[in-house]
Amino acid sequence: MKEKKEAKSMSDEEILNMLKESVLNFDEEGAIEAAKTAIGAGIDPLKAIKEGLYLGLKEIADQYEDTVFITDMIIASDVFYAGANILKSKIDPEKAKANSKGTVVLGVVRGDVHDLGKNMVKYLFEAEGFEVIDLGFDVPAEKFIEEAEKNNANLILISAMLSSMFPEIGKIVNLAKEKKLQAKGVKIMAGGGPVSENIAYQQGADGWALTAPLAVKKALDLLK
Repeated sequence: MKEKKEAKSMSDEEILNMLKESVLNFDEEGAIEAAKTAIGAGIDPLKAIKEGLYLGLKEIADQYEDTVFITDMIIASDVFYAGANILKSKIDPEKAKANSKGTVVLGVVRGDVHDLGKNMVKYLFEAEGFEVIDLGFDVPAEKFIEEAEKNNANLILISAMLSSMFPEIGKIVNLAKEKKLQAKGVKIMAGGGPVSENIAYQQGADGWALTAPLAVKKALDLLK
């Protein structure tokens, strides 16, 4: 009861700021407590992730290679995941299944092992109500298509964090065309640090987004 009273005495804005600050301060326990507070206050889990935890991680990511180093990014992402897991646990599996918005196949292209952005996208899509088939990193183009077919996916999300890997996006798109997946309504999105909107469309993707939250919004628009 005490925790609920404390949660109710705080505004949603204050709680969201607590989530953000926990990531900025590399405070895993703080993220867990803030996530519990958000739940006690009745804040939507997706909103808590997008407008709290994610903003903290995004702020750190924006400083990467300037004042923030890879070890800081790893610690910050651990804090993000700690809070996100608490929030995800409050999404009822049966309700999520009944209200599923589709199935997503997600992975980082072959030759690339950078999966921080991919992991953020995964959490947000799951919280939004999608079933996510996470293929991990260094994924061959054929695997994207195989899993999309096997799971009747609505969407293929491709992450590439190295410019040398751009052709892999095109390879996945071409394989999807061979299997007539796009003709069946499957949409393909590409993203990642060096992937611009022009690059994504040049490689044949149906969509692109700059950030994980925008990727969810774009996906929902594409699947309407």
